[in-house]
Amino acid sequence: MPGGDGFYPPTMYAPIWAILGAILLILVAAWYAFVWWWSHKRHRMPGPPPAADPFLEAARLKSKYYGLIEEVEEAWRAEELSTRAAHQKLGTLVRFFVFESSGRKAQVMTLEDLNQANLRSVADAVEQYYPAEFAAVDQGDVPYSADVAREVVGTWS
Repeated sequence: MPGGDGFYPPTMYAPIWAILGAILLILVAAWYAFVWWWSHKRHRMPGPPPAADPFLEAARLKSKYYGLIEEVEEAWRAEELSTRAAHQKLGTLVRFFVFESSGRKAQVMTLEDLNQANLRSVADAVEQYYPAEFAAVDQGDVPYSADVAREVVGTWS
């Protein structure tokens, strides 16, 4: 009987276990490196867009909203929109134009908020749209309201 004095000699392990352990540690480290690289690459915030000429940008934005106002007016003439819906869309367009051109959150402001924010031309237009938007029957002059929207877009600076 080996080790008759109560002690047993150390057991020898095959070198394959040390190699497998090292490979496992390398794979775990590679996995963490890969996950960090993949998430870092995919979720990086985009840089700011190149600076555009503010005058060209303003002209492009005004042209866009003139076209949208014209679409609302044409849809109303083709009887695809009611007078109420046309006024609601015009009010929305005016508010979003202000938001896109200045960053002021006019699209979520009430009429009182617009007045307090000193957005007088927008507040006047929205106030003019309110009777047609909330009337019990269709009423209002869509061509005149479209002209009011065009005036707001044209005079905005």
